[in-house]
Amino acid sequence: MPDASPDQETLCWPDYQGGSLVNLSVSLARALGADVAGTPLHPGLLGPLATEGRDIALLLVDGLGDAQLARHGPASFLRAHQRSTLSSVFPSTTASALTSLQTATPPSHHGLTGWEMYSPAHRAIVHPLTLGCRHSEAAAPTHAALAAALYKTPSWFDRVARPAVCVLPQHLVPTPFSRHHAGRTMRVPYRDWPALFSALGQALASRTPAFVYAYTSRLDHEMHAAGPDDWSVSRSFTELDERIEAFCRQPRRRPLTLLITADHGFAATPRDKRVAWEALPVALQALLERPLSGEGRVRFCHVKQGEAGRFAALAREILGEVAWVETSPSLVERGAFGPPPYHPELLPRVGDVTLLMKPGHTLRDTLPGERWLHLDGSHGGVSTAEMRVPLIRVDV
Repeated sequence: MPDASPDQETLCWPDYQGGSLVNLSVSLARALGADVAGTPLHPGLLGPLATEGRDIALLLVDGLGDAQLARHGPASFLRAHQRSTLSSVFPSTTASALTSLQTATPPSHHGLTGWEMYSPAHRAIVHPLTLGCRHSEAAAPTHAALAAALYKTPSWFDRVARPAVCVLPQHLVPTPFSRHHAGRTMRVPYRDWPALFSALGQALASRTPAFVYAYTSRLDHEMHAAGPDDWSVSRSFTELDERIEAFCRQPRRRPLTLLITADHGFAATPRDKRVAWEALPVALQALLERPLSGEGRVRFCHVKQGEAGRFAALAREILGEVAWVETSPSLVERGAFGPPPYHPELLPRVGDVTLLMKPGHTLRDTLPGERWLHLDGSHGGVSTAEMRVPLIRVDV
């Protein structure tokens, strides 16, 4: 794991050796009969997982980090059933973490490194989740071409030794990302939280024990818009907590183990801490080969050939109060993205220099035709609030 400089001591890097979402997936997949490689979860973080004659469900609550659970639900049903705390992956963002959870591999292996990612095969900065193209140095790639190039690592969901179902928001069911990462499992759409738990209950009413994966992104959307500490998030969390408790108290055909976790947490990112790339000195801007990629909280910089050292030194001078500056190859070598084997395009995707934003700060560039964007809540970085996620277990 990357060594911390004195002012980085509060940062939280992933524990790929047994304490991350990747390791949870390895343990769960193996318990369900799937043949997967990798390191399982540390003993005691999950506890013994008996599967014979028992339904297993995994609910991913996008954005519900450990800090958010503690703030919005200190006396909640979910907090009462929290088994342990895990780390997300780096970057702590949905494109990377959700892929890790569904493939049981770290970003170093599956290669999806953020909301915005440079694809050297297409000479374009793309969005791995939506397959949109933000910037292209050649003809913009088609969705089909991008999906074929980016989605290489198979899901473990369709390798379990029992019927498996994915319950997803209806707009996500037909997407190439969902189709690939759900494998051959049945994908069931839902519109709102009542429909989510109805679909979850129906999927668990099968004649034989099943595995069901469910995903909700409502809290994530609200925390991006209003910030992770807003009262509206507390209101929505309380609704979700009550719905989960009611679901767990329903009569059922068989015993159930319900596991609940998140892909990442959140950091408050106020407007006055947003750094606009266009406002920085031209001397720094001129050293970039192409626009920034990654996340507002962690930026990957592709620098003109031979200028990485100069760019890093200048970035430390200009941005030192708001960002830690690391060389991207050193982060790869020190295990930030996970252990080898490395995806063949990992280094080209993460560029030459990585800017890790300090607490509260974000860095964004705005290309021609894009609207100015600010989010009151963000993630992707390595603060504890972004990186630590709860592992909740309810046995009924």
